[in-house]
Amino acid sequence: MRRTTTWSIALVTSLAISGATGATVASAAAASANPAPVSAAGSSGFTYDYATGTTTDPRAASLLARARAHLPADWRARQDRALDRFGVDPSSAQDALERAIDPTQYQCAPTRLDAYVDGVIADIEPSSLFVLSLVGALDFPTYDAILYGTTGDPQYALPKAYDNELSHSFRAAQKFWDIDGTDIQLMAMHGDLMQDQPRLTRLIGFLYGVPESDAAELAALVAELVAADPGLQGGQSPIFTLNAFAFSAAGETDPVLAALPDKLVFGDGMLDALQGIGVGDVGPRAVLGHEYGHHVQYDKELFTSSLTGAEATRRTELMADSFGTYFVTHKRGLALNTKRVLEAEQSFYQVGDCAFAATGHHGTPNQRLRASTWGASVASDAQKQGQVLPALTLDTRFEAALPQFVAPDA
Repeated sequence: MRRTTTWSIALVTSLAISGATGATVASAAAASANPAPVSAAGSSGFTYDYATGTTTDPRAASLLARARAHLPADWRARQDRALDRFGVDPSSAQDALERAIDPTQYQCAPTRLDAYVDGVIADIEPSSLFVLSLVGALDFPTYDAILYGTTGDPQYALPKAYDNELSHSFRAAQKFWDIDGTDIQLMAMHGDLMQDQPRLTRLIGFLYGVPESDAAELAALVAELVAADPGLQGGQSPIFTLNAFAFSAAGETDPVLAALPDKLVFGDGMLDALQGIGVGDVGPRAVLGHEYGHHVQYDKELFTSSLTGAEATRRTELMADSFGTYFVTHKRGLALNTKRVLEAEQSFYQVGDCAFAATGHHGTPNQRLRASTWGASVASDAQKQGQVLPALTLDTRFEAALPQFVAPDA
């Protein structure tokens, strides 16, 4: 079963990252999980090849050599296994093997979030991104939250500015849906992990299976790199935590993961991004509705369908969009103003991507907005009778409407 559903930099349309030296590379979040076969050169003349892990940048080459000295020979294969083990969504750059749908039939253009992320990484050295990506460090906060995050631990506490809002919305979702959500833990992940060498050592040792001494050396290198690059803001750059995700161990046979509680995790970077693109008033609650919708899918076993690959993921993500908007606009849910919710979703659902062949494809912005609008309309119809539809009834209606959501629109 798919265990983790995420919104992240890696889900933004084939995002290009431009560094201070002018070098252009493929999505850093993409490369962090499973480096894409991309080699790029910038005005500096340096190249960064994510496929082979080679570069003509002497700083990057030196840092990478230091990291490799403490990694096992099969370190990149171990990254792949970790990605699969934790169910983290791969990016479009890694998974573009064949097109699942014809992009010429769908409207898809650069989005507000693209511009936001470009701004976030504009001052980060390309060599820093290259090394952090290759050693998997951009995903460290996600893995750390999955493995070690718990409600009540101050290291994973929600930001004070969002604690009341998200906690209230979370409790409302638990009451709204016909699933037992009492075992789901709500928490956050923070970039301060990137300067916390003991925690980094623990995580690296687990992920790579290396001795503690090697894990500690690599942790020190990551912390040093993060501290040295002003663009990484000592780990507080949104690039490390620009996602929110639902985790469930339902059906898990891996004993380590099976022992973990279900989670709903917000990254500081995601909350910053929602503010940055102008939807901070309702955006966090709408994202929570979407992610809780994934927990409904886990509980009701709604991830299974006849679809495969990108189209299968698109179905589950559009369903979560529908379910989430149904909940946040329903008068027995959060009762948010439908017009404002849809206006906000039209902005932040611009994380809808055009990576049509990626197994992490969430749907185009238009498809996501259609699914959300449908969810709001069903909520409006249902609440006239003051009823909350059972999740399986809502699913049946969603499946019937799905072809309309994904119909060509170009």
